[in-house]
Amino acid sequence: MHFIPQVKKQEIRSGYLASKEIQYDKSAYEHRILKVLETLPYNAKGTMLTIDVIGNDGEGYELWILESEIHIKADSIAGAFYAIQTLRQAFVNEKVPCVYIQDEPDFKYRGFYHDVTRGKVPKIETIKKMIDEMAYYKMNSLQLYVEHTYECKEYAKVNERCGYLTAEELQELDIYCKERFIDFVPSLSTFGHLYELLEQEQYRHLRVNKAADWKNFWAGRMCHHTIDPLQEESIEIIKSLIDQFGANFTSEYFNICCDETFDLKNYPNKSVDIGRLYIDFVKKIIGHLQTKDKKVMMWADILLQHPEIIEELPKDVYLLNWEYSELPEEERIRKIADLGRTQIVCPGIQTWNRFCERISSAEKNISSMAEFGRKYNAIGMLNTNWGDWGHQNSIELSMYGLVLGAAKSWNIDMQIDEIYYDTLNKLLYKDERGVQMLRMVSDMQYKIHWTHLVMLYYEGRFGEPVSYHSGSMTEEIVRDVQTTWLDLKEKLETVTWNEDEFRQELLIAAEGTCIAAELQALIQKIPTERVTDTEKWLAKFSDKWLQKNKASELHELQKFFRNCEEFCK
Repeated sequence: MHFIPQVKKQEIRSGYLASKEIQYDKSAYEHRILKVLETLPYNAKGTMLTIDVIGNDGEGYELWILESEIHIKADSIAGAFYAIQTLRQAFVNEKVPCVYIQDEPDFKYRGFYHDVTRGKVPKIETIKKMIDEMAYYKMNSLQLYVEHTYECKEYAKVNERCGYLTAEELQELDIYCKERFIDFVPSLSTFGHLYELLEQEQYRHLRVNKAADWKNFWAGRMCHHTIDPLQEESIEIIKSLIDQFGANFTSEYFNICCDETFDLKNYPNKSVDIGRLYIDFVKKIIGHLQTKDKKVMMWADILLQHPEIIEELPKDVYLLNWEYSELPEEERIRKIADLGRTQIVCPGIQTWNRFCERISSAEKNISSMAEFGRKYNAIGMLNTNWGDWGHQNSIELSMYGLVLGAAKSWNIDMQIDEIYYDTLNKLLYKDERGVQMLRMVSDMQYKIHWTHLVMLYYEGRFGEPVSYHSGSMTEEIVRDVQTTWLDLKEKLETVTWNEDEFRQELLIAAEGTCIAAELQALIQKIPTERVTDTEKWLAKFSDKWLQKNKASELHELQKFFRNCEEFCK
């Protein structure tokens, strides 16, 4: 049998399980175990399932599936929970062979990091569904990336425009995660990436750089917007944000982010030491969280630029070491290890700036980072899903990367091969064409880049300079994208999958990619015969967005597409 994550050891025995209906003593087990057992078919005369929890530490387990009984022996309650997830996957098979399984994770920390700031704020039901999938694939930590999408007083004037999560929703998610052995870790921008804070009139005096007058909203937001660390008011505001946000979580950890504070290089007082500016403010933030008995996590990118300041951090700070390229730099991981610091490796699922995850890039990046994590004794992996430039990507078209990160966090040696793809089709997409169709949509985006279209539009309409090479569209490329879209449409429009939301989102992503190619061609004055209708597609895209997400910044995408169409006429 094949599982995701693949188990460490299995011995197939003779015979098959007589019945996939199970019975168990409902008074014998903790409520979280009973809850997950309810996902399996119960019959008072079914196969007897017994669970023996032998300790309180570790996540390993043994699982025996015999013809007339099932037995689990687990290192802890969490181990028992993961054993049941393996059993659930075994039950997907029509006939379940008798088997002995021994399993345990390679990494203690197996996390997922999901952007709820860059345009799309999910409904709580959407996040819960994602949490259920994380539990199914044995992940144990969730972080949501938050800049301004929380109902705190400092963001009261922007919440309705941008969308936000309420205190009640975060508290409900915290409980929901606990029920599934997932630690819900608060993550909040506290130094850089404070655009919506520093754009407000009452806080503009706290920004390091003067605000640029960007017509391109998404480009402006991505320019890091660092708060002035030398103004006393800055740390008081950050403390207030931390206190309001952190009150909704029971985790012993808090991620203060503190990444990409590039504005410090342009600090008005040129005599100041940039590393000193950075570390002194970070220590103030950490000191505040220490008064609340919280363990601090933070991104490692700025620290790697100033390794001389790392020693000033408390020893119990967890460094989140990110690298998203197909061939990540091993040196980044080695440097933190050589300094004797605890680190978590952070790959990415390659969803940002596109309609669909880029799976070939994600496979290389996640696999390499998992290997580096093992080599340099990282405690785990935090797989990231960002939403830069509007977050038009759906959660369904982020799941390949989420599951791959879960699989590699548990079993680093798991092979990404046809067996893995077939297993993923069976467990996740519930259609034998799942990975194949996903790959077709994913590969379309090597030909057309969302950010290129956006920048070309703003350059053409407002004279706003393109900030980097925009790439070039050709008649051949646009025809190729159109052909792929029409092929996918023929293959997917008249069928239904058991998990049909994947199929529906693939169609929307493929058509959106084709529209982007056509619009870029028209902006570049390339003769193009349209095969799409932007307004009809936008209605489908908006409907799907609102089914699973708050309105948040859908209006920004709607406005862009309509303005772009008008400009191309």
